[in-house]
Amino acid sequence: MLEEIRNDIVATFLLQKSNLTEAQLDTVLASETVGNLNFKSGLREKGRVSKGSFARSLGQARDNVKSSVYTLFLLSYLDLIPEENLAQLYRTGKMLGELKSAEPSREDLLKVIGAMEQFAAGFASGKRKFIV
Repeated sequence: MLEEIRNDIVATFLLQKSNLTEAQLDTVLASETVGNLNFKSGLREKGRVSKGSFARSLGQARDNVKSSVYTLFLLSYLDLIPEENLAQLYRTGKMLGELKSAEPSREDLLKVIGAMEQFAAGFASGKRKFIV
């Protein structure tokens, strides 16, 4: 399942910058397939893992995703994220979903990655400037 991710420069970039490990993403991808836990635990790239290991990795991945969402909620609640940044985050996510079917060139994909890096850097800087 991760082979497709590794062949996609945008997905690879996003995985490297995310709060998920490769094993956690692999587990999340396997968990989305149809079948029982025993079947899903055999879909991991490194081969079959125990059901307990699969469930633990899936729980860690879900906790990391929830933590990221709560971080955005917290920063928004404290008025540390400009409202337009949240709107842009939504638009960017939607555009990324459409990007896969557009078959863009490598050069275009690198431009998208550069734009995401700039946006993330600006997003993280907040709207208040502190003088030290």
